[in-house]
Amino acid sequence: MKKKNVVAFGLALSMALTMTACSSVGTPVDTSKSSANVPEAGPVASGEITGDSMTISLFAGSMAENTPAGGALAIMADYINAYSDGTITAEAFYDTALGDATSMVQGLQQGTVDIGVAGTSYFSNLVPEIDVFQLPFLFDDLESARAATAGPAADAINAKFEENGIIGLSFWENGFRELTNNVRPITTPADMEGIKMRTLASDVQIATWEAMGALTTSIDSSELYTALQQNTVNAQDNPLHEIVSRKFYEVQPYVTLTDAVYTPLYMGMSKSTWDKMSESQQNLIQEAADVAREEQLKLVDEAQASALQTLIDNGCEIVENPDKEAFREKAIPVWSIFTDVYGTELVDMIQNEQDTAA
Repeated sequence: MKKKNVVAFGLALSMALTMTACSSVGTPVDTSKSSANVPEAGPVASGEITGDSMTISLFAGSMAENTPAGGALAIMADYINAYSDGTITAEAFYDTALGDATSMVQGLQQGTVDIGVAGTSYFSNLVPEIDVFQLPFLFDDLESARAATAGPAADAINAKFEENGIIGLSFWENGFRELTNNVRPITTPADMEGIKMRTLASDVQIATWEAMGALTTSIDSSELYTALQQNTVNAQDNPLHEIVSRKFYEVQPYVTLTDAVYTPLYMGMSKSTWDKMSESQQNLIQEAADVAREEQLKLVDEAQASALQTLIDNGCEIVENPDKEAFREKAIPVWSIFTDVYGTELVDMIQNEQDTAA
């Protein structure tokens, strides 16, 4: 009989973080541990799970186990192992242990990787519409962004992925991209005039910052610190925890919390693996992904708060309340780069949901 353990979230989280600090890259999750290390069983996990025995891989692409996504993936694997009645053994892998994120997506289509999570850009070649969530200044706040990635627009995108051999399980997140620079505090778009900014290699992102008056260029992330240090570029944007982990604050004293672009992560499952599962196994996988999403978002919140404090402690000047409406007015015309190709349906879904919640 399956053990039903009710455990406080804090214990589950601390145990998961302890695992991430001690495990080696690419090491499968220890499936022998007690289910006391995972969150309380949900409705599906509390029932009987039947089906053929199988082992499945959960892969975090290029992300390490000590990231919010890596920590949540470990929790998801533990949840499956604890509550599948022995029918599923889940093994979690990190940091390119099964290849890079691009090959991971290919593996999901081919069935050589069972479950994978990575930035949405790695999935956009299959379903370009997934980029809707990264339109600049689309969301009023973090709650709206998180609601959208679990709402009707997400359902529509998941349907498109299923046509391409991938079952959409969940959207996780990397967070809002915030602006740093070494020229001056940025409060309005006018303050961006003439600043040399590194942007993502995306037509929408390039057009957005050029609309603010910046001079844009695309630089690989591996070369960005040196480019900022040498003044090849003066500005960049990334989630706060990325800014800290890459130590950009050492050469970028000004930080503006623009919340310019929301950067979700996408979790997909190989349809060929999904189709081999019983209904109860499929429902358990979905519940595990939902549980892990909630914990991943909490881990992101912790990482962002810690990163903000690190920036403050290192003497950065933080502009917490820039004129977001002025930035948004400049950015909205850029949305046409997306909507002229893919229509306005997804954007309308997201905006209608925000208006209803307001």
